[in-house]
Amino acid sequence: MQKVIIRAGQWDEDRSRIRVRIWLETEQQPFVDLVLGEWRHRLYREMPALTLSFLAEEHGVTKPPKIYRKDYHNDYNPFLYDLVGEGEK
Repeated sequence: MQKVIIRAGQWDEDRSRIRVRIWLETEQQPFVDLVLGEWRHRLYREMPALTLSFLAEEHGVTKPPKIYRKDYHNDYNPFLYDLVGEGEK
């Protein structure tokens, strides 16, 4: 099984949207890089871990993470963070 990293956070070009990236630990580029649409964005706001796990399964991750950690961008803005989880493909 290969280790998969899932990262979701605010999209740089539009902070009101969420960008999700999924990649294998051994690779440099993500194999999934998408910005959530309106419906999934609302679902993400209500249930972030469940939404990310669903997206991971949809893109071939067999064991998506159940728990995600907050990865803060800096110490001065507690609202600017990514959710990061590790699973297996």
